[in-house]
Amino acid sequence: MDILSGIFHHGTIVDNLEDAMADITCATGVTWSPIRAFDPLRVWTPEGGRGEAWLRVAYSRPGPIRFELVETPKGTPYDVLRTGDNSHIGVWVDNVGDALDLLCAQGWQVLIAGASPRHRYGSMAYIRRENGPVIELVGKEIAPMLEEWWG
Repeated sequence: MDILSGIFHHGTIVDNLEDAMADITCATGVTWSPIRAFDPLRVWTPEGGRGEAWLRVAYSRPGPIRFELVETPKGTPYDVLRTGDNSHIGVWVDNVGDALDLLCAQGWQVLIAGASPRHRYGSMAYIRRENGPVIELVGKEIAPMLEEWWG
């Protein structure tokens, strides 16, 4: 499985969304989608099971590869993404559960997902292999919602 063929964003966890947006705009000239709050976002982690995270998110415009900035307070399941450089790459997959079946058999581990394994992990899952980079698998079924948001 070539998971990198579907790259569509480079995401990072930030402490202040507006400051990060301004810094990147100053450096690159990009514009931004509206900020969207997920208050809360229901998630699942291998260690904690079901939980909730509070996020504010914005994407750069235009694509096809976008910056994704994620502001989340410390003390949520998203803390698992605050390792290394706080970043990840987002890739489209046809089906998150099917992709995870293949990738976990190759040594990748689920860090956080949109749902439990029983529910095939939902529409997104963050994974890592050993101490490598974090990859977010995003189900193509939510592409229309994201494209409307980016528009």
